[in-house]
Amino acid sequence: MNFYENLIILDTKLDDKSTENAIQKIRDLVEKQGGEILKTENWGRKKLAYELKKHTEGIYVLLLFKAPPLIIVELERFYKLFDPLVKFLIVKLNKKQIKTTVSTLSDEASSQKEEPAPAAEGDKNV
Repeated sequence: MNFYENLIILDTKLDDKSTENAIQKIRDLVEKQGGEILKTENWGRKKLAYELKKHTEGIYVLLLFKAPPLIIVELERFYKLFDPLVKFLIVKLNKKQIKTTVSTLSDEASSQKEEPAPAAEGDKNV
């Protein structure tokens, strides 16, 4: 299996629920093809560097996943027919990038586990 980064730009006409549904469709496609989603980041609305398909803004979403190479063909086919999508980019990560990505993911996972739960208002150390 290979590791991939997938940056997608969605139409800003989508509301929050439609955006989540669009992202979930992509996640489901990757998982049905035997892939595994490692991370999903919704970067929100951002201004595009130049106009694309009469759009000046887009909703940026980054997906990190590992999957067999044939999934890329399926994703590209799906993206060509997927109306909410403005633009996409899929990059295969090299060994150095994979190590960095995996270590970053494991660091984030460990930092989330180590964060202490916030104290209740009645719990005060005197």
